[in-house]
Amino acid sequence: MTQPAFSRTVLAGIDAACTAFAGQEHVPGLAAGIVQQGRLVHATALGLADREAGRPVATGTAFRIASMTKNMTALAILSLRDRGQLQLDAPLAQYVPQFAAVKPATRDSAPVTVRHLITHTAGFVTDDPWGDRVLGMDSAELDEVIATGHLFARPPGLAFEYSNLGYALLGRVLTNVSGEPYQAYMRRTFLEPLGMAHTTFDAPAAARGDYAWGYRLDGDVWSRERVEPDGEVGAMGGLATTVPDYARYVALLLDAWPARDDPETGPVRRSSVREMVLWHAPPFVPDALPGARAPQPSAYGYGLTHSSDALLGMRIHHAGGLPGYGSHVLMLPERGWGVFAFGNRTYAPMSRLTLQIAEMLHAASPPSPVAAPSPALMRAIDAVVAAYASGRIEAGDRPFAVNFLLDTPARLRDAELAGLKERLGEGRLESIAPIHALAGRFVLACMNGRLNGTVTLSPAADGGIQKLVLSAAVD
Repeated sequence: MTQPAFSRTVLAGIDAACTAFAGQEHVPGLAAGIVQQGRLVHATALGLADREAGRPVATGTAFRIASMTKNMTALAILSLRDRGQLQLDAPLAQYVPQFAAVKPATRDSAPVTVRHLITHTAGFVTDDPWGDRVLGMDSAELDEVIATGHLFARPPGLAFEYSNLGYALLGRVLTNVSGEPYQAYMRRTFLEPLGMAHTTFDAPAAARGDYAWGYRLDGDVWSRERVEPDGEVGAMGGLATTVPDYARYVALLLDAWPARDDPETGPVRRSSVREMVLWHAPPFVPDALPGARAPQPSAYGYGLTHSSDALLGMRIHHAGGLPGYGSHVLMLPERGWGVFAFGNRTYAPMSRLTLQIAEMLHAASPPSPVAAPSPALMRAIDAVVAAYASGRIEAGDRPFAVNFLLDTPARLRDAELAGLKERLGEGRLESIAPIHALAGRFVLACMNGRLNGTVTLSPAADGGIQKLVLSAAVD
């Protein structure tokens, strides 16, 4: 479904919001992008990529995006799963043999699995400060951590605790199962097919081109952070990319919605992308952002966080932070929008900016069109409207499932209809809002108020009404 383009006024307001954010948060350079209907529709570039040389940020300037790498790693794991090359619930030791010698958290702990790693439920201790400084670890050093490290905070499968080590181990899984280095597999599977020619795990190589140097601010003193090299831990946060390149990846993710019969065209199944955003770990309430709305219930999927947002709907997102960098991506799959932002100050809180941009786009957008009800749902609602008009649930067409009049006999349904009609008066169908093909909400506009209804059909071949809930809203 084609959506209208955002106006120049709206986009100018977003540029202004980016400028204000960079000033408030002391971010030397910033780049942001908006993806809509599968393409980059707006890019913002401001500030300095190199403070010492005075070089400005351009749309094509490369930034490290840190843990925003994780969802690409998770998607790569699913690509191997989809080809039958690994199982998510297999013990990690099946793919990383060194892990077989790791002492479990307790004698009765379940084995750590690949699924535990991609959902941060392996029981490992959270390790952001440590992980951020060991991107360049080589294979022998990672082997040593596996063999001698104190990995567990708790047994696997009990709680969500964010672990960079877990994603480093996923990189080892990808290397061992695919038979090629993690970085090579990612280039072949994602970067090259998507045309992400300016995206790399090799930050030192990227730094020889148009690269945003990372900075930290201590009091009023600026200093340049060291460039962390590529290595065994890159699967958790090593990518460096540009706005046009990353927009291609966001477009790939958003293209998974809606589910449809079209042929597959991407490097992974659309259903696997949608699988990533389900709540695979225990839910949590995020920390409140200063000046923002109250946080919404959230949970981790596979490399992405899913928040049930009362204003924006399904909100899929992930932050990234490294010494010298902050980044965030926010996607609204049901609307086909994606917003992302990169900054070159240590742990710059870019999620505040992406949420602000998403809310600005929401405010400037017309209401989303309501999908047409399925024929079966329309037939069921027509039958309820006819029953309300006549006062008899069995009047006219009777698209009822076998349970419907057994659960609530016709005489009680008729009494309910009579009571509602006495309060509300005659009515006409005003609106239908499908939940999906087999359920929906509807409203009858009545003389003295509104009749609100929800109908759910059965899974049987006739698709009859299995549940009907009616309520009155009196003027």
